[in-house]
Amino acid sequence: MASEKLKIYRESLLVSGDGVFFSLQGEGPSLGKPAVFLRLHLCNLHCDWCDTKHTWNEGLDEAERWSIEQALGRIGQHPARRLVITGGEPLLQSPAIDSLLCHLPGDWEVEIETNGTISPTATMIERKVQFNVSPKLANSGNERVHRHRPEVLADFQRLPGATFKFVVTASGDLEEVAAIVEECGLAKESVVVMPEGTSQRAIAKHGRAAVALCKAQGWRLMPRLQVMLWGQRRGM
Repeated sequence: MASEKLKIYRESLLVSGDGVFFSLQGEGPSLGKPAVFLRLHLCNLHCDWCDTKHTWNEGLDEAERWSIEQALGRIGQHPARRLVITGGEPLLQSPAIDSLLCHLPGDWEVEIETNGTISPTATMIERKVQFNVSPKLANSGNERVHRHRPEVLADFQRLPGATFKFVVTASGDLEEVAAIVEECGLAKESVVVMPEGTSQRAIAKHGRAAVALCKAQGWRLMPRLQVMLWGQRRGM
């Protein structure tokens, strides 16, 4: 069943029930900027604290199959010229994304949010996509063999503008962040620490645990704007 779904995904875009929506970027270096979001279905990791489980949980499958033309039509309905492709794990659908990028007008800025287990394509690099890479820690509940790909992180590190966002739940997570940063040679300016949480209280609590090390290491501590504004509401 899984292999059949992947075959279909390679042929066209499949999106979750969130589909395309117009909002403000809530995370990463473009925090607060108006953007059109395209949320794709399917993920190769299943994080315990994931707030978009409807994109990969078989029991919550809401996927729709879209052609590139349909996706472009819905994206173009909004006034922003910044497209954020998110998921799920978008790079599972790299061929379809490449096709979308080839047809997207050149004045659009594009961001792709990825978990850092799949390398970018030549088309994405040529388009100068901004990659918001989020390597997963042990707190995600995924086995290390599935979530940690140093060679893939190295591919992203070589790209200008790529950032590496680590979701932390406790001060102990920061030791793991430091180990990955050292192992993969990530520039401190590209490291973002984001407190996990689906409420303002949780984000503040987890954020306070990270302040001291972020100050010491020169890392950036960043909240989740969408949670601060809308909580767990989808498509906002």
